[in-house]
Amino acid sequence: MEEILSKLLVADNAIIQQGTAELREAFKKPESTAILCQLAVSSANLEIRQYAAVLLRKRYSKGKNWTALPPNIRAQVKSTVLQGLVNEPEKIVKNSIAQLIGIIVKHELPNNTWPEIFHFVQQLVTSENMAEKELGMYTLATMTEIAPEIYLAHAQSICGLLGQTFASLQEYGNPVAFYIIQTMLYLSPLVEGNQIMINAYNQMIPLAMNTIQALTLTNQDKAVEAMELFDDLCDSAVSVISPHVKNLIPMCLTIAKNKTLDDDLRVKAISLIGCLTRTKTRAIVKHKMIEPIVDVLFELMSSPPENENDEVYFSGENEDNTPVTCATQTLDLMAIHMKPEKLIPHLLRHVEPGLQSNDICAKKASYLTLAVLAEGCAEYIRSKYLESFLRCICQGITDASPLVRNAALFALGQFSEYLQPEISQYSQELLPVLFEYLGQMCIHLKQEKREPPSVDRMFYALETFCENLNDGLLPYLPTLMERLFETLNDESPIHVRELAISAIGAAANASKENMVPYFPKIISILDIYLTAKQTDETMCLQIQSVDTLGVLARTIGEKSFAPLIGKSLDLGIKLIVENDDPDLRKAVYGLFASLSSITKAEMAPALPKILEHIFNSIQSSEGIVPHYKDEENTAFPIYEDLSDNENDIEEDIENTDNEDDEDDDDVAGYSVANAYIEEKEEAVLALREIAHYTEDAFLPYLEKSFEETFKLVNYPQEDIKKASIDALTQFCINFSKINSNEGKQALLKALGVYVPKLSELIRLDCELTVAISGLESLAELLKEIKEDVVAGDGHKDAIMNCVTEVFSGKIQSQDQDDADDEDDEAEQDEFLIECAGDVLSQFGRAITAEEFAYYFQTAFPFLRERLKDNKSEAQRSFAVGTISECLSGLRHTTAAFMPQLLMLFKRRTEDSNPEVRNNAYYGIGELVFWGKEAVYPHYNEILQLLAQSLQKEEHAGPRDNMVGIIARLIITNYTLVDLERVFPGFIQQLPLKQDFEEYQAVFKSIMTLYRAGHQIIKPHIQHLLKIAITVLHEKQVPNEETKNIVTEFINSVQQDFPNDWSVVFAELPHDLQQILST
Repeated sequence: MEEILSKLLVADNAIIQQGTAELREAFKKPESTAILCQLAVSSANLEIRQYAAVLLRKRYSKGKNWTALPPNIRAQVKSTVLQGLVNEPEKIVKNSIAQLIGIIVKHELPNNTWPEIFHFVQQLVTSENMAEKELGMYTLATMTEIAPEIYLAHAQSICGLLGQTFASLQEYGNPVAFYIIQTMLYLSPLVEGNQIMINAYNQMIPLAMNTIQALTLTNQDKAVEAMELFDDLCDSAVSVISPHVKNLIPMCLTIAKNKTLDDDLRVKAISLIGCLTRTKTRAIVKHKMIEPIVDVLFELMSSPPENENDEVYFSGENEDNTPVTCATQTLDLMAIHMKPEKLIPHLLRHVEPGLQSNDICAKKASYLTLAVLAEGCAEYIRSKYLESFLRCICQGITDASPLVRNAALFALGQFSEYLQPEISQYSQELLPVLFEYLGQMCIHLKQEKREPPSVDRMFYALETFCENLNDGLLPYLPTLMERLFETLNDESPIHVRELAISAIGAAANASKENMVPYFPKIISILDIYLTAKQTDETMCLQIQSVDTLGVLARTIGEKSFAPLIGKSLDLGIKLIVENDDPDLRKAVYGLFASLSSITKAEMAPALPKILEHIFNSIQSSEGIVPHYKDEENTAFPIYEDLSDNENDIEEDIENTDNEDDEDDDDVAGYSVANAYIEEKEEAVLALREIAHYTEDAFLPYLEKSFEETFKLVNYPQEDIKKASIDALTQFCINFSKINSNEGKQALLKALGVYVPKLSELIRLDCELTVAISGLESLAELLKEIKEDVVAGDGHKDAIMNCVTEVFSGKIQSQDQDDADDEDDEAEQDEFLIECAGDVLSQFGRAITAEEFAYYFQTAFPFLRERLKDNKSEAQRSFAVGTISECLSGLRHTTAAFMPQLLMLFKRRTEDSNPEVRNNAYYGIGELVFWGKEAVYPHYNEILQLLAQSLQKEEHAGPRDNMVGIIARLIITNYTLVDLERVFPGFIQQLPLKQDFEEYQAVFKSIMTLYRAGHQIIKPHIQHLLKIAITVLHEKQVPNEETKNIVTEFINSVQQDFPNDWSVVFAELPHDLQQILST
């Protein structure tokens, strides 16, 4: 046997093939396993010993191979490997033998057929001899790494052994302590819900922290590995972490700011702070840790970069992971997960002096800080700091230092992305500066023939700002396009051309049909990159050209793009067939989705080819990279030649263990290359859009689309999950539009699996954004499909449980510590609760009023609690708005809630915040409309309230909603309203200034009086007619129903009051007269 193995270790391929054939033959005899095992522990050749152990481990990773051995051979192997482990002097071989033992335990432990192994480990671990103790802990760590789940029944005794051993150690920097932490890490998936393990871990975590601190002085690589324990506990057993946050954070901060330590260790410490920020926000606030964290993060962000012109702010790939990028990302997480009022004051202590400082690194850090606040603290910045922050950014983007300019441009890009539409009001100040940049870049390109500094940040700011300007960009469009065209000559660097093509797409998003004059030239430029064969270097230009072509298809107008539709479809298919590039496929799928928005059902002939490629990308496992626990796969590649083929075929296929036997125990985990994740996400999003636009033409592919996408809702990547949720929601809406019994059955079948899955994702997914997507989809399903969504068994309770659990802070992605303390909620947490409120109101419209009254009673105390004066403006606005929206679901049962709701709404009309007052007046209007007879006795009280409020209310929104109340009083029972006194004041408030939704009630009330022939209307006919025409012409109608009512009023006046009509018509502008005439 040793001779056979020797043949496999030479460099001669012919000899290797001969040895492989001999080894395959030998494995047919059970005795060969015993011989191989003996070689693993006794051969004089280290390579032979290691290879024998590796072969045995791989061979018997499958339970069917192990159980096929005769019992005496199995017993012999078990005995031999234990002795070999004790005697083996070489660490690399010892490691392979320990892993072999782990594999055998995996198969033996469930049947309790190797009790000796625990006795063996315990004997070693409890030995006074430190070398034996180390071997025992090392063996236990290796065993638990291979199959942790099989140790659940033994968790109590193992944790007891770990705790006793840890407590007995004199020094924490020794290997025994490290192996204890490794064992804790491998068993961490078993901890949550197991109180014995939770207690044991709570006792050991302080010792683990002592060990990490000791390892930072002696072995930093091992300290990094040991800190994995806390990462895993944050993900799988966060309750264990809670009592230790107070001590964990200072430990991490000490490591993070120690510049003598390796970057890997410092990055690990900062990442753990980020992890704790995400999962234990309230504990951080409670222990007053925000300030010390912010101090260290800002200090790190103020470090000088390696490349002043192109500093990396966020780590996209591992090689970008530095203390600076990690600090920036951690601050970003704090902004998303913490209440702005608790975070921003601490940051301003650094930002304000940093901006005034002569230290360019402190300035840079100040702008970076403003940038990362934009997403998580958007509402707070809008209301408190937008103008002052923007003024600072304007100064920063003209700073002499490229380091500062880049950070300020990045901040402007972030503000443009997350602070719309308010930031667009500053276009006159910002666009000239950005255009000046663009002009300087064009001059630089002509003179230097190379890429200028700050180009990426400049284009990022320019794109994000311009994209959302809409008509506001039009005065600047000629200058912008002139400079972009200038940039797109052949001599410009490839990367600059790529950025310019992308910027054309951003300009098209804003300008829409106003891009038509530039369209021919744009297409002639794009054609160069779309049709020619590209090199690896220029492929980015083709990909970006496809993206921009897709944007133009959506925005330029159907008439202008129509001649290019067929050519664009053919081009997309051709590019996918001829190129194997995930980024290009992603761009082409986006193009197909854009084209479907124009072609609609006419896309049918092209769908088979398009969807074939999209389904391939959805099903694909391309880009999945396995990460191995050791390097044996490269050290001994020939093993693949004798596994899983003819020897397996000869075995009894029924002699199988569980399906886990197919797992590869050498694989530590998998990762997917970003390009393939993005391709898969775009494939799902494109499928959703194509389904939406092509409707009936999509029916043949609907079931497959649902089935394939449903497989992705548990994909281990949140963007894929969210895209899948969005797509599945659209597919259900498509099912609901099939007007047949088969269509109804298909819809109910789809909803039967999808509604429970949504409920599961909302309650149990760790990512808040996934829970938000789930709630938004539930609300959309209820709005579009209504009662069929709740038809399935348990669907009503599943939906309502989601709402109540979000309201009470009990879903997995919410911080469970002090869940009743809403004062620590971040803006993202508040948005989650708003989404649950939207589900509640839509739920009410999908079930009977009596059923909803029951469910509303459950939710009402939570909403009422958020209306107290000490709650934030956002919470009060949400609560009063949600209650108001629920009244249309309560319908006739509203009367039962009338007394307390009227009192509640009236109190909130006195609120200091106009948004809260707005919602309170809307609530009173809805109460009038749905409460009907129960509200009649309160008409005068309500009218008196309005008379007083209209005199002092300055904000347009609340005033419009007061008009809405009067309209609903008239609709419900105008005989109780003193119209002679009230109606002229009502008319005086028109037209509405802000809340055009209220036009529905306004014109309903007017038509109520008109149809009744009430004389109060006559003197105001001309005024109302002008308003009606303006509302239609300026597209201020909120929905089709309102449009129909307004149109009915205009037609009625035209017929019944021709003189009034003629007077108003004569005063209209000529173009409006022509529109009305046709």
